[in-house]
Amino acid sequence: MTPAQLSRTIRRVLPHALPDGEAERFVGEGAVGDAALFGGVRVVVESPPKRGAGDYATGVAFQVAAACGRPAREIAQQLCARLEGEVGAVGGAEVVGGGFVNVTLTNEARVALLRALTESGPTEAAAPTGPTAPTTSTAPTTSAEPNRSADRRTPTEAGTPPTAPADSVAPPVAPTDVPARDIPRWAAATGEDPAVLAVRTERASSLFRVQYAHARVCSLLRNGRRLGLRPEVESAVPLGAAGARLLALLADRARLTAAGPLARHLDAVAQAFAAFHDVCPPLPRGEEKPGAAHRGRLALAEATGAVLAGGLSQLGVSAPAHL
Repeated sequence: MTPAQLSRTIRRVLPHALPDGEAERFVGEGAVGDAALFGGVRVVVESPPKRGAGDYATGVAFQVAAACGRPAREIAQQLCARLEGEVGAVGGAEVVGGGFVNVTLTNEARVALLRALTESGPTEAAAPTGPTAPTTSTAPTTSAEPNRSADRRTPTEAGTPPTAPADSVAPPVAPTDVPARDIPRWAAATGEDPAVLAVRTERASSLFRVQYAHARVCSLLRNGRRLGLRPEVESAVPLGAAGARLLALLADRARLTAAGPLARHLDAVAQAFAAFHDVCPPLPRGEEKPGAAHRGRLALAEATGAVLAGGLSQLGVSAPAHL
């Protein structure tokens, strides 16, 4: 179940969660993306902010409560009961704070979602075309390592690349990145300083974080294949907290079309993938034997690569297989 699908589901069950005599005030037509209309009320489903657990969250109860004069928490509780009782893909729903609703999917729904994300845009990460470059390390990496550099140049040596033509679109997956083209385009989308983006470390550059995350997925899939490990969606559940957070962000990508929000979302995905990689390594370490858990984690990594590649391509930025 994607955010858009859950939004439509809430649109269907919400009138039944309203007090008697109030439902007719919220009959409306039309839906755009993941937002449904009830008169002037928009039902927006997104990845949960820092307000408890769950795959998705919505604050629609506050808007409905303001319109009908009832407590938001009361509306949220009724909505949770309807979702848990009537929607098979919903494993649980809880009220957080004064009226936010956090929704947790069933394992079956998560598997279906992960499969859809993977099939929506194959990353081609396992078999990139073009010259083969040295693979990236599969060791966990986080933003706590400020001095990592893809090309081992200092920030001064890296410089600020010139602006590339706007009508030259990068391929979804490329052997390596093209900083002279990619940095100006990313800067145009985010408003960040190109000179800062040219510092090719995870801590300094949001562009590097995103491209490095994609290249790391490519490396994981290549190295997994050498070990005889293939992504297996069915083995991805149950998800831990880091995996659930990552999956929710991946599903949330579909509602973002504007360049700026999309670029920031890809950065959030990259950081969530780094956190997931650290606590749930997709490849065995040391004397650890490959198993179903690794195949499931590779499936989540593959979906991450597909989402990152699609988003970068939409921005006209390289999705490198090597950095």
